[in-house]
Amino acid sequence: MSLASLLRVLPALLIAVPAAPLFAGDPPTPPPAAAKKDEPKKEEKKEAPAPIDPGPLAPEGFSLATADRIATVAKLAPSRVVQIAVSRGEKPIQAVLFGNPDPAKKLPAMLLVGGMDGVNFASTEQVFAALESIAKDNPKLLDSMRVYAIPEANPDARAWAAKHKNTKATNARAVDSDRDGVADEDGPRDINGDGLVTMMRRVAPPGRTATHLVDAADARIVRGANREKGETATHEIFVEGADTDGDGVFAEDAEGGVDLDRNFPHRWPEGVSEAGPYQLSEPESLGIAKFVREHPEIVTAVVFGRHDTVAAFPDTKDKDSTGRTPQVYHEEDHAIYREFSKLWKESTKLEHSDNADLAGSLVLWLADHRGIAAVAANGWTRPEAPKLPEGTPAPPETGDGDQAAWLAVSDRLYGGRGFIAWKPFKHPKLGDVEIGGFAPFFKSSPTAVEAKDLAAKSAPFVVALAAKRPELAVSDAVVTPLANGLARIEMRVTNKGTLTTMTEMGRITQVRQPIIVRLPIKPEEVFTGKPVEKIDRLLPGASIEYSWVVHMPASGSLDITVNGPYFDTITRTAKGAAR
Repeated sequence: MSLASLLRVLPALLIAVPAAPLFAGDPPTPPPAAAKKDEPKKEEKKEAPAPIDPGPLAPEGFSLATADRIATVAKLAPSRVVQIAVSRGEKPIQAVLFGNPDPAKKLPAMLLVGGMDGVNFASTEQVFAALESIAKDNPKLLDSMRVYAIPEANPDARAWAAKHKNTKATNARAVDSDRDGVADEDGPRDINGDGLVTMMRRVAPPGRTATHLVDAADARIVRGANREKGETATHEIFVEGADTDGDGVFAEDAEGGVDLDRNFPHRWPEGVSEAGPYQLSEPESLGIAKFVREHPEIVTAVVFGRHDTVAAFPDTKDKDSTGRTPQVYHEEDHAIYREFSKLWKESTKLEHSDNADLAGSLVLWLADHRGIAAVAANGWTRPEAPKLPEGTPAPPETGDGDQAAWLAVSDRLYGGRGFIAWKPFKHPKLGDVEIGGFAPFFKSSPTAVEAKDLAAKSAPFVVALAAKRPELAVSDAVVTPLANGLARIEMRVTNKGTLTTMTEMGRITQVRQPIIVRLPIKPEEVFTGKPVEKIDRLLPGASIEYSWVVHMPASGSLDITVNGPYFDTITRTAKGAAR
């Protein structure tokens, strides 16, 4: 065969026998495997998305121009802005009232509160995100309800925390925390000049009691000694400070103040300095309380901050020593709050959250003293640390799993920003110490990047909760003439909404206005039934049937009215001449 002929047939040969080796030494190419019928295709393994850089720790990136932000968001919907109080530091505290601006128009309302402290900076962002979501994406909600929001309830604490780069839960009231006759004289201080207030540790000298030890697996961790494992404490730890009052205790009398979320009446922790000298002792907490009392149309509330009752529902029926006051929620109201908890998880996809002691909190006062269906929402908890690269040895086990987990988050997600390395320092009173530890805000507040994400996840919950409200429907009055100038009047009142007209705690405390059904007739002219009926609590979908036998007036008509705190007066005219 000529070379030209070979070149013409070679491609065909290659196609016909693809498995044959072209050159000696090449392994034979295996034929393609026949696909099995109905065999599902294997899904390609998708790698988890790389974690987002959270950016610098709080309070960096957070805006404190709250008044400007309120003015901006107020332009997004019909609204009013009112000042409800002035803080101890003489800063205005404002509320924005979304919805029909006519105060004469009655509508059910939801209350949102944030910025109760300078610890968790995300709460104010959650309030603003909810307002923006309602105004921009769900404006029709405001046709049948109002939303009241207090984005920054404790401006003094937030301003101090932002300025000093350290967390602060309390307002600006001067408090003598160590009871030495001088207030605020010995607070945490940046002794080593690194711009942060962290912790101090030292080997306990003779005559001092050691309380902690340095973990053998990770020397960054200072923890209590495990006596069951034969460990012995070796170190003392202190908040970074100077002991300016010379009482031997460091940083025990910080600047301010009162923790507003411990200053409300329900389970107020008497005797705790941060809870205030008495209930509602602060202009900030008192201003909130007055605002709530002046707006009986508030039926639901969400307090964003350090507390949580939705990610982990407080399933307790415990009561105080009197046996009458619930520790958290009344058991008859649990169904309401379980539904709210379910709504939170469905809306946000968040099932875990940090929490704080609820004693003296705003949310419990709203729920148990004012009868408002109120929840606390946080949504922030320790982030998930990215997994180590495959093949990387696992870190040694420490004696404190929680601290180790936070260190892993700092190392792998925050680029080490969450921990300040221990460094030797010559303290003027303690001598040789090391200063370092977890960075302020790292364990208590999301960064501005994380807060934006958290706020975006929280907003749908607020929108969904806003749809949970009572709505009254009143039937026409049916008149049946009877003998001797009498007539029977029948009428039905129904709650066609998705929330009870009043919580059980509202019924018990009797601070909320009931629904009143009234016949404009003298009592002696009503023979069966009552001329004034009171509806304390009407569950969603429930109805009450009314039947009166009355002496019908000569005109043959009566205007029956139904009144309540969150709807305009409903009037039904009973017409019909008596026999």
